Amino acid sequence: MKVEFTVEEIHAMFEEVVDQIVAIDLDKKDRAAIRRWAAADMKSGEVLMRRLSDKINEQIQHAHDRSEVSPIKKPDWAE
Repeated sequence: MKVEFTVEEIHAMFEEVVDQIVAIDLDKKDRAAIRRWAAADMKSGEVLMRRLSDKINEQIQHAHDRSEVSPIKKPDWAE
């Protein structure tokens, strides 16, 4: 099974996380810096957003692969 998010879906998730971070009681300058970074560097079609999308999809696939049950079972008597 393969689960893969599009860049637009990752961007929507990213924006929600940034909104939650900005909602935290931070200094005004820090909130502005986070918003500027998100608006300038992390647009939906930017290279950094595509890299983030690739990385998230790789991590999800890796976690899924690790969670699959191995066909090799340890016998219950060999504890």
